[in-house]
Amino acid sequence: MNADNPLTAFRENFQLDQLTVHESEHWILSVRPEQMTLGSMVLSSRSGRLHFSELSAEESADMGRELAVAERLAKEALGAVRINAVCLMMKDPIVHFHVLPRFDRSVSRYGVEWEDAFWPGPPTFGPAPTEEQTLLSLQQDLSSAAERLK
Repeated sequence: MNADNPLTAFRENFQLDQLTVHESEHWILSVRPEQMTLGSMVLSSRSGRLHFSELSAEESADMGRELAVAERLAKEALGAVRINAVCLMMKDPIVHFHVLPRFDRSVSRYGVEWEDAFWPGPPTFGPAPTEEQTLLSLQQDLSSAAERLK
C-alpha cells in the first residue's frame, strides 16, 4: 500500500473508479473486487479517515444511512436475507466495511451458481477471485437499483 497516500492506494486496490455503485457526501459504496457472496460490497470513507475516532458526527450519521442503502440493495436487487458488515482495516487502513449479502439458498446469476457456504454462521474471509465481467455486470445492476431507491 502506498504509505504516502493511503486513500489513492485504497481507491486503486478496491477499483473504486470502475466499481462504485453509490456515493454520498462522506461515503462510497462499491462492488467488492472479490465476491465472497453474491453482491459483496465495500462502504468506504471518501475523506480517507484512518480511525473511527476521526469521523465527525455527520460522517457517522451518513455511514448509517449508507449501510441502509447497501442493505436495501442486497435485499431488493439480489434477494439476500440479510447483510453482514465487517470492519477489518488490517491491510487497508482507510475506514471501511465489507458488506456481505447473506443467502439461505443458492442463487444463479451472471452464469454463476452462488452458494453462501457459511450460512447461517459468520462469514469466513479468504480469496474469492471473480471475473471482471461479473463485477462490471453487478456494478451496473446495483447502480441502476440504487438510482431507483432515490
